[in-house]
Formats: sequence, C-alpha cells, structure tokens
Amino acid sequence: MSSSGVFRCLVLLLAVMAALPLAFNAQQAQAFGPETQLSDMWFRTRPARAPRADMVIVARDQKTVDAMGQPTHADYGATIRKLKAAGAKWIVLDLDLDDRQGRELDRKLYTAIADSHRTLVLVRYAQKRTAVPDPDELRGLRALEKSAHWQEFAVKPGTPEWGWLNFAPATSDFIHSAHGAGVAVTEQSLDPDAVLRRSRAGYIAKVLYPADTKQGKLTNFLAVVPSLPVVTAVSVMGGDKYALKYRFGENLNFGGAAVQPLDHKGFIPVDFIGPEMTYPRVPMVDVIRSEPRADLFKDKIVFIGSTIPTDDLTEYRLTPFGSRMPRVEITANQVQSFLDQRPLAESHVAGFWSVMMLGLLLGLLVPAFRMAPSVLAGLLALALYLGVGWFLFGQRSLMLPLIPAFILTAVVILVSVALSAWMHPYAVGREVEVRDTGMAVGAGETLPDAPPRSRNPFRRRQSL
Repeated sequence: MSSSGVFRCLVLLLAVMAALPLAFNAQQAQAFGPETQLSDMWFRTRPARAPRADMVIVARDQKTVDAMGQPTHADYGATIRKLKAAGAKWIVLDLDLDDRQGRELDRKLYTAIADSHRTLVLVRYAQKRTAVPDPDELRGLRALEKSAHWQEFAVKPGTPEWGWLNFAPATSDFIHSAHGAGVAVTEQSLDPDAVLRRSRAGYIAKVLYPADTKQGKLTNFLAVVPSLPVVTAVSVMGGDKYALKYRFGENLNFGGAAVQPLDHKGFIPVDFIGPEMTYPRVPMVDVIRSEPRADLFKDKIVFIGSTIPTDDLTEYRLTPFGSRMPRVEITANQVQSFLDQRPLAESHVAGFWSVMMLGLLLGLLVPAFRMAPSVLAGLLALALYLGVGWFLFGQRSLMLPLIPAFILTAVVILVSVALSAWMHPYAVGREVEVRDTGMAVGAGETLPDAPPRSRNPFRRRQSL
C-alpha cells in the first residue's frame, strides 16, 4: 500500500475511534446544559412554520384593557357566548379563574361555560401550599377527578409523585361546568436556565382528602392529572381521558395516535412553530363588541389568554428563540405539535448514530498531506452535517447534537495535521533515479552506484 493509502486508513481509523466516546456522550445530551442551550440554534435558524388554520388566540391584550378596563368574569362569559355563536369548535380558557367576583358575575361565566359544552379550563399546582384547602377548593378538586386519568398508565423509577391537595383548580363552579381541565403548560416546566423547552404532560398523584371531609370517587387511587394541552388535544381528536395512554419513560399516545416521547419525569418537548405572534390574535374587546364572526371562529380551536407583557397573568416565559412568549401561545404550540402528530426529537434521540456518521465522513474527507486541504475538508464535512441537521429539523423536527460534532471535527483535523507532519518527511522525500544517459565513461572515470530502493515506504530516502 502506498504511503498516501496508509495515511488515509490511519486517519479514518482514528476518526472513528474519536467519534465513539463523543457518540455515547451525545446520547446524554438531554442532561447536558450547554448542549441543550446550543441546540436552541435549530429553532432560531429554522423558518417559522405556518400555524394550523383551525387555531386562533383571543387576547386579553392592552387594547382590551384600555377600552373596557380589567375584564370581569361576566366579560369572559360574554366572550364564550360570542365564540359559541360564531361556531367555535373548542374554547380553551388559559386564564387563572381561582377567585370569585360576586354571585352575578360568576354566574354569567359558569353558565356560559356549561352552555358551550366545549370549554376547557386551567388548573394550577400550588407547590408551596401547606394548609388544607378550603371547602370550595376541595369541591373543585373533586370536580378535577373527571379529568384525572387513573387507568392504563405505567411509571419508571424516578417518576415524581405530586400532592393531590396541592392542585389548585379554577373556582368550583367554573370547573364543574367545564368539559375538562388540565394543568398550565408552564407549571413546573422551566429548565434550570429559565427557558421553557419542555412541558410536563402529566402529574401522578394519589387522590387523598382530609378524613373529615367529603371524599371523591377516586379516593386512594393513583391517578394522572393531564396538562391543559393534553386535555385539549385529546378532546379535539374526539377522545376523552380514557383514550390517553401514559407510559412514563417511554411515550404518551392519544388512543393509539399522535405518539409523543414522554420521559420518566413526565416531560414532552415543545416543538415551537415560531416566536411570539406566530398565531393570529383577535382582541377580546373586538369579540365582545362585534357580532359573532363565523369567518374568524367557525370550527376553530380558540385559546383565550392574556398577552400583556407587564401583566403577571400573561406569564411570559423565555423560549428557545431567545425571546419571551405568553403562556396562552405556548399552550397553542404544544397543542399543534400533538395534533400534527409531529413529535420533537431532541438531540439525544439521534445522537449516537449522527456523531458516528460524522466521524466516518470526516475520516474519508479530511486526510491530506497538507494542512490547508485538511482544514477545508473538515469544515466541509461539518457544513454538510449542519446542512443535513437543518433540513431534518425543518422537515421532521429531528435535532442533531452540536457540541460533540464541533469537538469531533476539531479533533480529526488536528489528528490529520499532526499525523501528516510526522509522516511528511518520509512520504515526500525526493527520490534519486539513475538513468542511462548514453554517455561513455571516460578513461579513469566511474559512475557512482545507484542508491538502493528501500522497501519501507516510511524510511527516509537518500537525496543528492
């Protein structure tokens, strides 16, 4: 084998060997903070996807507050009735409705919720609650049981269990009237860097009430309280809580469809279609003060929520785009991911094989006896990897790991350059050949002996 062939084989072997530990490391990318943060680049470079045609947000925005003051329960009730009259398919109240504003105002809201037959409401998780819930909250918890899933779910070691009495549902009249309820998409879902990349899809809790209070139908049962996006998606698909199949550490599916990756802690990645304002918004005041708009809301999934940046009810959260987004729009993003049956595959999913393939590509392209071609070939391989990753994320929402790819490219380039520097003197030394010139040897002259050829391609050749 020629010296060039030996060199290429060595670089290929070393590239694959370097790729192995990095590939195994890429399988743990989900737990590796810097990789998670760098993977946000996939969102920032992907063109925004189109929102579903059947989804729209009714915004409790600044225009609404300026025109009519802080909306009351009666205003929310009027909004629901206008949406129902316009033919809305589902209404998702992504609002904190845990207070009472008086019998008449409350009645206008809970009767509107009941009459719509298609309204879903929000549940909070009160992490710091230590006192026993009051009677109204306990009544709301008993109503929450109709949305809790207590059959056909499996857990893994390390799956957290939550306190049943810590759930804070909407005021009991509202949750009793609703079609279903789910926990806020932002609840207990932030990463350590305060970015929301995943939402908790289910909360496992043992249903327990104080001994001296009225018990619920699921008392002493272990149940899963679903998130608001999960309840919304399964309702839109025509199912109910019994259609949900929770397999913590594996997946969540909606009656055999829309299978989503579910880790053992209950998280599902959010496949954001774009930054804030990607979904169409209609001010709440316009809905209330105009005739029912079938052209805007007929057969639509309508999310009602706050979008005022300075309002705590909006619950703006950082997203992978590096900007904030209101909770109601995060909910809409997660619901679209479920309905499109397009789960987001984070970088650890394809981490091993993608890094190994990059190592093979680098091993084939990089070897050269000169530094510049080696560096250029390595950068070309990395560019191809990033291009394929960008295409896969745009078309399939599949992330490829980045930090292992950058490290591997640098390592292979350095190995190639170092190896070529060591082999170069042996591989490119000028050979001396003796040719018959046809000239006669003069008297008393002799020709020098031709240097013997070495059988070792790496032995330094003699030169004149």
